[in-house]
Amino acid sequence: MRNPEIPNFGQTQEKTANFFVCEKLLNQADAIFQVKWYNLLIMRFVVPAKKQPKIFDAIKQGYETLAAHVYLLLFPIGLDLFFLFGKRLLITNQVEAMIKGIIFPPGTTADMLKSWEEMSSAVLETVKNFSLTAFLRSFPIGVPSLLAFRPMEANPIGEFASRQVGSLGSSLLYILGFSLIGFLLGTLFFFLIRNSVRGNGSVGKKEDLLNRLFSLLAIPTVILLFGIFIISPILLLISILSSFLPFLGTLGYFMLSLGVISFFIPLTFTAHEILLSGSSFVSAARASIGTVRPTNGKTSLFIMLAFLGTYATNFLWQVPKDGSWMLIISILGHALVTTIFLIASFYFYIDARNCVRESILTETSVNEATGV
Repeated sequence: MRNPEIPNFGQTQEKTANFFVCEKLLNQADAIFQVKWYNLLIMRFVVPAKKQPKIFDAIKQGYETLAAHVYLLLFPIGLDLFFLFGKRLLITNQVEAMIKGIIFPPGTTADMLKSWEEMSSAVLETVKNFSLTAFLRSFPIGVPSLLAFRPMEANPIGEFASRQVGSLGSSLLYILGFSLIGFLLGTLFFFLIRNSVRGNGSVGKKEDLLNRLFSLLAIPTVILLFGIFIISPILLLISILSSFLPFLGTLGYFMLSLGVISFFIPLTFTAHEILLSGSSFVSAARASIGTVRPTNGKTSLFIMLAFLGTYATNFLWQVPKDGSWMLIISILGHALVTTIFLIASFYFYIDARNCVRESILTETSVNEATGV
């Protein structure tokens, strides 16, 4: 009979082995936690995915898809034709009345009055041909347009049919209404692009469609709130600093631009994720960030190429003067380029998402094989 005071060697060895296994797992968990904490809170560093998305393949697929679905061009072409020949709602009289209603105190200097006259003249010249229908080009969900914010004086068939909006309340209602219509047109346009990319003619159940619609609506809402409650106070602070020292104003605007770009680039594909998977706004934003950060180099390059291919070429499309029939050619060229890049962005995001998932699966398999 074994003495109970003498420990069993096999049990002791097993306990020792279990202890070292537990200690190893705890150390690994602690190391992973520390790395994640360091990455998220200190450096925000993300290891690039081993496989990266292909930019030019996405652009090629965008061109081929548009060639098979030419009807997609009807959205940007139709919107620009409306801006070229449609009725315009002007607010010149309102702005002029507001400017005339401002009365300066008797002690105002002549230099200040002169500066005010110059500024008010510039404002009136800017809004002279501006139409509230321009808000049909909603951001960021909307149909691309070349002529939405171009202050044109005439179209190829003569003078514009226009009227002055009588009150500020009417102007706000027009802005809200046109923005909502523009958002709905943009949502339909994006849905059709999504279907052409997926090769699927349906968008799912009615409930799924409504959920995606509300998730997409959250994007411009969040951007608007962000601009009002964060960007506006920062701009006010920068303006105050620049009044004391212009260098601080320049530095402030530069840092603000850098911060806004760094913040919004990871969220670029939020709408794509909502349309492709039906995720909520928050889930789609997380998915976009999780896809962009491991492919940051290629994503930034794709966005830069899309910017150069659309907004930079707008200088070419804007060359024809007001009233020229060449504006029709500009409308066609702009619609072609922007639609190709929009379709390509879906292909690029799908490729980037697959690359990230493949990299995660590969790393997980390697870790399981090595016991790390």
